[in-house]
Amino acid sequence: MDKMPDFKEIQYVRPNVDEISEKFKSLRLKLMTAQDVNQASDILMEYEKLTIGFNTQYELCNILHDLDTSNEFYTDELEYFDQASAELSELSSAMLTVMVNCPCADALKEKYGDMIFRKALNLKQTISPEVIDDYAEESSLQNDYAQIKSEAEIEFEGNKVNLSQLSVYLESTRRQTRIDAHKALDEYYMGKKETFDKIFDDMVRIRTGIARKLGFKSYTELGYKIMERYDYNPEDVAAFREAVLKYIVPLTVQIRKLQKERLEVDELMFYDLPTLFKNGNPVPIIPGVSLGDVAGDFFAKIFDNSPSFLEVLSEHGFTDLITRENKSTGGYCMYLDGYAIPFIFMNANGTADDVATIVHEGGHAYAAIQSADVSPFSECLAPTLEACEIHSTAMEFMSYPFMEMFYGDKAEQYRELHMTQALLFLPYGCMVDEFQHIVYDNPELTPDERHKVWKELEEKYQPFIKYDEDHPFHAMGGAWMKKDHIFTSPFYYIDYCLAHICALQLWNISREDMKIALIKYNKLCSLGGTDTFLKLLEKSDLTSPFDINIIKQVAFSCSEFLNL
Repeated sequence: MDKMPDFKEIQYVRPNVDEISEKFKSLRLKLMTAQDVNQASDILMEYEKLTIGFNTQYELCNILHDLDTSNEFYTDELEYFDQASAELSELSSAMLTVMVNCPCADALKEKYGDMIFRKALNLKQTISPEVIDDYAEESSLQNDYAQIKSEAEIEFEGNKVNLSQLSVYLESTRRQTRIDAHKALDEYYMGKKETFDKIFDDMVRIRTGIARKLGFKSYTELGYKIMERYDYNPEDVAAFREAVLKYIVPLTVQIRKLQKERLEVDELMFYDLPTLFKNGNPVPIIPGVSLGDVAGDFFAKIFDNSPSFLEVLSEHGFTDLITRENKSTGGYCMYLDGYAIPFIFMNANGTADDVATIVHEGGHAYAAIQSADVSPFSECLAPTLEACEIHSTAMEFMSYPFMEMFYGDKAEQYRELHMTQALLFLPYGCMVDEFQHIVYDNPELTPDERHKVWKELEEKYQPFIKYDEDHPFHAMGGAWMKKDHIFTSPFYYIDYCLAHICALQLWNISREDMKIALIKYNKLCSLGGTDTFLKLLEKSDLTSPFDINIIKQVAFSCSEFLNL
């Protein structure tokens, strides 16, 4: 990374999908008759070069759009990519299918390993020419949902704020402010309900249609293929959710009882839930503009390497951390394939989430750098998403000994807050997952029926939630509409839950010996996407989250840590 370009120097150029398509087709014909493994390798590496070039411009376009959603140029360019990426996915599938069946396939497998062949067979099952337009339409709907949320303007206390800025008031120490902020949020989503219902209804219809055209009974089956779940299935996930219900939900009920006592309220309402401490949730003692600097120092300390990778990224403009008008919501780490450089995007707003987010996305960036050379195939650089989320989530937990850097004498309170939120998240994540299973197994559900399903799942996974008549959107089961992943990344959310259990394993180890925890963590990061999820865990000496005993162990350690 010592010869990195500055981000502002990287030029966006729309890739010519017609030219790339013709080159893909030419390479595919050559690969069909390749008898020599070296010749076949050269063809495949030319294919990879073209793929990486296209992906890099797509990734760059996404970042530039999200940095300023008012710039219509990049909004229009994303529409171009909706169609172009779907077309190239089909050609990629055809190319990799030829690789699997070419005369020297066995020699290629010996040279490059099994994983690219697994991915090739999986891709063949998830895309075909007849669904290209459907995938493009799905992508367009995802962009519509994200664009609407990024443009949110909510009147609050005489000011216009976006969704990220409003979140500060949702956890205010003043109860009336929390009530008013949640009411403003409720009114915003109630005003968008019909629009979002229509978008999601179209998504379910399109996704179900794609699945049936590809020969699947439901989008659930296709969704597991798209998520590349090679070594577990919906039954394993259902058993995991049941274990969370049995061992984690009782802890969350106890957490809410203690919160009620702390806040000294007669009844804990849903608008009280974000505020875990009477004097407010701990906030960083550092100003927002210093967040990147302090985080860079943290990564230098935990990895004993200065300057840290984050300091280098920041120096060259590959981070954008502070919320502002016309900036897309959320946070992510986007890997620019052609430069082997990650970009960290987030919306710091002065809350505890700022620190957790920069550490989380920093974990993704660190892992991306560690595995940058693990395979000549870009498809195998990163693992499947549940493993990726261990990279980020484990870093959040292993950062505990360093939190004084961000919170000073409130560090212990932050650790309590973060661990509490982790336990509260697990049932929520399982609820999102079960909601999606129900929706896609029953695609004929009406919008009102979907809201009813969510309301019933809240009663199951979050039995402590109480709504009032001033917040009708939430009370009728509308809160799922706030979760981007339900719209844009179906079946992704359980990956966070699986990752949490693995990350908490590493946290437990780090309490005894940080060096051993980091050895396991670095091993996982360095493997990239060279194997399946459960095999990566095995190679990193970590226990599968589907092992009920590890869930019990994690539940005990967390409850002990929080004195529940």
